[in-house]
Amino acid sequence: MDEDSERRQTPDEEPLDVTAEEEELPPVEEVAADEEEDILVIEADDLIDVPVAPDKRAAGPGAYPPVGDISQKPQWPAVKKGLVAPSAVAVISMTVAGSVGGFVAWLLSEPFITDAPHPPQLLVYVLAAMGLFGACVGGIIGMALGCVEGINARVWEKAGRGAVLGLAVGAAGGFVGGVFGQVVYGALVPPTPTNPLQLDAAHILVRSLGWGVVGLFVGLGQGMMSRSRRKMVNGMIGGTVGGLIGGMLFEPIPIIIAHTVLRLTGGTIGGEVSRLVALTIMGMSCGAAISVVEQMRKEAWLRIVAGPLAGKEFIIYRSPTVIGSSPKCDITLALDKRVAPQHASIALEGNHYVLTDLGTGGGTMVNGRMVRSRVLRGGDRITIGETTLQYADRVIQENA
Repeated sequence: MDEDSERRQTPDEEPLDVTAEEEELPPVEEVAADEEEDILVIEADDLIDVPVAPDKRAAGPGAYPPVGDISQKPQWPAVKKGLVAPSAVAVISMTVAGSVGGFVAWLLSEPFITDAPHPPQLLVYVLAAMGLFGACVGGIIGMALGCVEGINARVWEKAGRGAVLGLAVGAAGGFVGGVFGQVVYGALVPPTPTNPLQLDAAHILVRSLGWGVVGLFVGLGQGMMSRSRRKMVNGMIGGTVGGLIGGMLFEPIPIIIAHTVLRLTGGTIGGEVSRLVALTIMGMSCGAAISVVEQMRKEAWLRIVAGPLAGKEFIIYRSPTVIGSSPKCDITLALDKRVAPQHASIALEGNHYVLTDLGTGGGTMVNGRMVRSRVLRGGDRITIGETTLQYADRVIQENA
């Protein structure tokens, strides 16, 4: 007999009394006889043939990693990038803003311009006059385009900062472009034709180059707001293209008006009408070109599909891109009161963008599930407060 058996049979030890008095037991409700058949009893033998649920982590290549776990990156097929069709809403917004900027620039500059012949003036005076004219046009158009993003997001602080920056950079570029155009104009272009309605290729070329310089700086101002090199490049490309187009149309516009409207009405117009149309088209072409280039070269973006700003699109330029209600965030959702000042961020990790909740009380959801961090894939829906944003990118799967 082993020691444990002897210890259990020691006569000196009193047995443990586990008997409970009836009054110590909790009351048990009696089940009526007619209710006993409704009670479901599951015994161990009933679970023998129940299949075990498959492990979600072994779902195979291409499956999402578990929610909140970014240690296992999905192994997607090899990818390539393609151009994306521009968003009509974004292009229209910039086009309208540029047109308004060109019109306001005409209103401010026209009182100081005269069509009357004037004697030869000092070169310094001519350069200064053209520089100031270019600064006015570039600054006002840049200001109008710079405040578009803030106005669309209903964030007036951001709109004000964009307007001031666009005004400053656009005015500097406009002054340079005006002086540059006048210098080249005086050096290369022959005297103006006797007939003011006669087109001259040299005039058109110089005008186009000068306004191209103005447009370059106007586009630069749009990118400097976000401190993103890619956005600056997009703005400069689009602004230059828009400026070239606007400058190219500056000279032919009086001819077009004379051979259409005036021929039908029999009236006459002065240079103020042609400048009005030309500057409006200049602003319109700059805004449209900047937006088209920006849209076609975007790599990842968010579109609001539900919430106060439904339909608004935000291009992801910076890593990380911070989303919140603060005007200092890259993507500001100020109209949603349930969004924290800094709610979530999207950062580029390797070849994929990763969404991270910044420790907010309301949390961040992806496709209806609360997450801490999540690798994003095209079509994912991110819910922050009462706003739902759909993530998209321009990655095209080769085997699709």
